[in-house]
Amino acid sequence: MDGRLIPLTNALSTVVGPFLDNALLRPLALYWTAFVYHFFLANETAMLSTSLPVVLNLASENGLSTLATGMIWTFAAGGKIFIYQSSVSIVGYSFGYFEAKDLLKVGLVLSAVESLIMAALVLFYWPLIGLAG
Repeated sequence: MDGRLIPLTNALSTVVGPFLDNALLRPLALYWTAFVYHFFLANETAMLSTSLPVVLNLASENGLSTLATGMIWTFAAGGKIFIYQSSVSIVGYSFGYFEAKDLLKVGLVLSAVESLIMAALVLFYWPLIGLAG
């Protein structure tokens, strides 16, 4: 383990740590933590490349599947509620096809639905195909 990751892992552990023992809350906590982190680093590649090492370190330290944890974290990068989070949204917005409040409303609803579907898949489908949530 890289010693530089320990302070970051400890910080992340204080946020999601209480939820890691609960199989139902674990995917939701990871999803929404990544969703909030995506506010600060709008670019998906930057968001994932800066946070995945810490998240996978946390999963490894807590005996969780790093594959499942990484997939949940990556799925959360898909939710968009602000214009700056996607170049496609910027183009659509610049041509006047929608307003920022439209993206916010639809994005929040779709992100909530996505998190619930993802949690259901983690709990019921992933064990059937050999992925531990």
